Amino acid sequence: MDDLIHYDAVVLPTDPATRITNPYRLASFREFERNGGFGLLSSERWWRDHYEFLLSRGYQLRPRYHPGWKPSWLETDIIPFACEDSHRRITQVVMDVKRVQDGKIVAIKKLPANSREAQIALMLSSSERLQDPTNHCVPIFDTFIDEQDNQIMFMVMPLLRAFNDPEFEYIDEAIDFVRQALEGLVYMHSQNVAHRDLSDGNIMMDGRALFHPDGFHPAQQYLKARDLTIATPRSRSDVDRVRYYFTDFGISTHFQDNNKPRLVVGNMAQEESIPELSSFVPYDPFRVDVFTLGMAFKRNLLDVHKNILVLSPLIQEMTKEKPEERLTAPQALELFNRLIRTYPGYARRWCLHSHKERTTVRFTRNMRSVLRELSYLAGSFGSLVKAVAFLPFSVSSFLLFTGPRRYLLRLRRWLFG
Repeated sequence: MDDLIHYDAVVLPTDPATRITNPYRLASFREFERNGGFGLLSSERWWRDHYEFLLSRGYQLRPRYHPGWKPSWLETDIIPFACEDSHRRITQVVMDVKRVQDGKIVAIKKLPANSREAQIALMLSSSERLQDPTNHCVPIFDTFIDEQDNQIMFMVMPLLRAFNDPEFEYIDEAIDFVRQALEGLVYMHSQNVAHRDLSDGNIMMDGRALFHPDGFHPAQQYLKARDLTIATPRSRSDVDRVRYYFTDFGISTHFQDNNKPRLVVGNMAQEESIPELSSFVPYDPFRVDVFTLGMAFKRNLLDVHKNILVLSPLIQEMTKEKPEERLTAPQALELFNRLIRTYPGYARRWCLHSHKERTTVRFTRNMRSVLRELSYLAGSFGSLVKAVAFLPFSVSSFLLFTGPRRYLLRLRRWLFG
């Protein structure tokens, strides 16, 4: 992915489909351009003004942010959206850059110098702590102070994407996400850090493997990095393990004195349903983390999919209204492991089903799950021949003990629900 986007200069597309053949449409685009339609936003101009400084630190912005940038599609009949330098970075505080040293695309964030966020992120990203596989706090590669304003610092980290983009396809993918998130929560709390805003927007993943070899555009992540067409991700099950991270420690708290009460005040959080949030009454932020993460599980898994009820007891225990009745992070991980140990392997490998899924879609997805299970059996028995030979034997045995009519009824219920 890192070599698919040209940070030195824009490479114009050659595909005829990117040309505007309608003269009225071409005139419309040019009028839009003259009115500043594709110009830099004010937040983008801030980054443009830091182009040379960041380059001196070893980080190169995309051509759009070069001080002398001119749109590459000017005086051509190319659709602007087909050109890489037409795509804006909407987020004000985070930008994608190329690390000159190795050509890797990373993210760089501006934040107040010596902020609590930077201190906690750097503490959790020490070389010793990063060796722990249960540490799912985003690693920090580099930090430095802005030469124009010493009250601003830059923090360099991996280029990530939302944890649920693309959506989970199989039950074991969702289970792996929950396991990693709970492990990360236990680790973070063991370091006496409460995140306090552990909702959807602050749980990310390294999704590069899902978009290999075409990659994804760092600013428009639904597009391929290679040619800016719609990106089609691979399944999480088809790649090495995807890793999830906690990000944005802006309102987090690090309790450095174990002898003092671990309580806070404050009502800032993305999760609006936290019962105990208060600007005046102290509360336990570690219990808030458990509640917030439980709500993220509920909103993105239990409320969306109807066949992942194995997580229901865990989510219920994590999201109880009274903080003192909720599980701690270690207790939540222990309960999760206990629930999964009793969950059959074939059920974990099955596809997720939406509450709103149509019958035809359910049938298609179930057939894909059958093929996946056969592939698993082939690996277990050592060869595809053994798995294929095993299938008719199983069907014959099932028919023998249940009878054809009962078999057909069960098959219909299994495939169509």
